[in-house]
Amino acid sequence: MKPANALFGLLMIVSVGAVADEVEDQIKLGLEAYQAKDYKVAIDELNYAVAQMQEKLNSENQTLLPEPLEGWTASEVENTSAAMAMMGGGTNMSRSYQRGEASVEISLIAGSPMIAGALAMIGNPMVMSGSPDTKPYRYKRIKGMRQASDGRVEITLSVAGQIMYQIKAYGTDDAAIEQYLNATDFNKIQSALLQ
Repeated sequence: MKPANALFGLLMIVSVGAVADEVEDQIKLGLEAYQAKDYKVAIDELNYAVAQMQEKLNSENQTLLPEPLEGWTASEVENTSAAMAMMGGGTNMSRSYQRGEASVEISLIAGSPMIAGALAMIGNPMVMSGSPDTKPYRYKRIKGMRQASDGRVEITLSVAGQIMYQIKAYGTDDAAIEQYLNATDFNKIQSALLQ
């Protein structure tokens, strides 16, 4: 996004008259600095406001990963989206689930150039044929691939061709994997993460 467009977008937020909060205060400080032609301070203030908004967005996005199934425990959602800014940006979050010796990890990556290769492979099943452990996979109408070896199953789905959903399971059966897939709201993921 061009700086002028970003500034316009931030100014629009100020103009809608929402209840003042810390983000709005930062935007106002940035606007005041901009009007005073103190551009460095304006950029710093607006960058800080953008970082705060990203933090709010990350908190909202944490609800995209399912709650643990009955009898399972789950870690907090690990969100490394901010760290991905240096690698082209995007959203990256994961959550681990445990039941005895069995474990499942679900991750979501969206808006990142890092996932282009995996999504391209899913789009071309012939590429998968080179590995005996990798097979085309479909969950409902979502295309993906399934890799299995030594008690480990990894399913990667291409959600709307832009979001990579991955579930890695160790020491558990396909029924538990299916239950976690069923517990995931893919429509909500698309609404929240599609660019």
